[in-house]
Amino acid sequence: MALAALVLDLGMLGACRKETASSAPELARRGRSLFLRGESTRGEPLVGRLGPERIELSGHVAACARCHGSSGRGSLEGGVEVPDIRPGALGHPRMNAVGAVDDRARPAYGRATLLRAITEGVSASGRKLGVAMPRYELGEVEREELLAYLERLGEAPDPGLSPTTLTLGAVLPLSGEREALGREVEAVLRAAFAEVNAEGGIFRRRLELVVEDEAAPEATARLLERGVFALVGGPSTASSASDTPLRREDIPVLLPLTTHGGDEEGSRFYLYPEESQQARLVVQHLARTDEENVLRRRPLWVVRPEDEAGLAWAWAAREEALRRELPAPLESTAFPDGNEPPPAILYTGPTSGLKDLLRQLESHGLEVPVFAPASLAGPSMVAGASQRVRFVYPPGLEGDEERHRVLSAFLGRHGLRPGNEALQRHAYAAARVLVEALRRAGTDVTRAELVHVLESMRDIDTGVTPPVTFGVDRRVGVRGAQLVRVEPEGGRLQAASPWIPLSP
Repeated sequence: MALAALVLDLGMLGACRKETASSAPELARRGRSLFLRGESTRGEPLVGRLGPERIELSGHVAACARCHGSSGRGSLEGGVEVPDIRPGALGHPRMNAVGAVDDRARPAYGRATLLRAITEGVSASGRKLGVAMPRYELGEVEREELLAYLERLGEAPDPGLSPTTLTLGAVLPLSGEREALGREVEAVLRAAFAEVNAEGGIFRRRLELVVEDEAAPEATARLLERGVFALVGGPSTASSASDTPLRREDIPVLLPLTTHGGDEEGSRFYLYPEESQQARLVVQHLARTDEENVLRRRPLWVVRPEDEAGLAWAWAAREEALRRELPAPLESTAFPDGNEPPPAILYTGPTSGLKDLLRQLESHGLEVPVFAPASLAGPSMVAGASQRVRFVYPPGLEGDEERHRVLSAFLGRHGLRPGNEALQRHAYAAARVLVEALRRAGTDVTRAELVHVLESMRDIDTGVTPPVTFGVDRRVGVRGAQLVRVEPEGGRLQAASPWIPLSP
């Protein structure tokens, strides 16, 4: 359904202040789920009826934010104006515009007239709203929750925001095998925000960063307890379980990539396709270049750990292979000794596992190409055996010299050592995009407004990545990747393929 078809007169879903006392914060929190996701906190979908045929809209497609945006401020879609539905707009009478063909004048909305507009499609003036305006079926509980949220839409200050500071959070690997990577990302984020603060901050607010170790129990919940406005810049989210409090509170999240998820709805934005989608991209590439139809005779191998990320990687590779009528890949958590050599191996997991896989291949005398995420392409992989590995590098290498120069200059200004260049670039780019979004959101920024601004960002130049574009239904900023190898001397990345667009 076209977005423009839903927006005509949907502004009558707007909010005003109650004629009685303010709603309890808990009611408003529950109403936010209805408004943003089209689902109650109890998992029940919001239901609306559209047009004379009373076509049912359910769940996400029925959410108010689909048309008005998560901030409620409205927009212009396909030449149709989506009205501002915040309390300051609908809590006052509207005079008819000079020269207007239709009479759109109306008195200010009150609680009763607002509820009538939502459920019956009748405006505060008694005018019947357009057929594109859904008539919502709300029980008494849902009515109270939605009205409570609409009453404070765009007004209540969100956690992490004060007149002088804006607090951001990150969940990073600060212990274990990936600790060095997490420390590099943390250092880049702190340096990027320090540059902003040195220039006066964002609307005179200093950016502060608080970090939790992803290995710690309930790391994300602990960040929220510390009062963060948004999350940014980690190598990946720790797990889907850690996402639960983020989804419940609709916390904006901007990450380079994630080990699960993707172009989903909600408040999560990613610079690049998540690693499971990178596995899809590898299978697509191999299928396109398989001139001798080797893939139809011998299955690929997928070597991965027995964890959520590994299972997602294997599932994506399997689904893409089957979609292209290829044999299902052979999956294993270690080198599958005793099997016929495959055309290629798709690996994900720790760097130590990749090194062990390469040693096994060498000991068996197998010249099998290995494909792995670029997050593993660190200095420790510069050994000669790593030359058979093709890393999936979402930023690509076009213009890489200039991007490398920008990153090197940034690291030099802050006394930071070059490390895993891919992750350092990712963190720097995520910080740049988030800072730009916060500046565009204005001094009265809210979490919902930040999401709205991110959705409107097009072709953002971070200096170290391809242009980043998001949208209402687009949460991945760069769609595709390039295969690269690690240079034996110096550890620089070299192109091993042209840019590969990720097919739907």
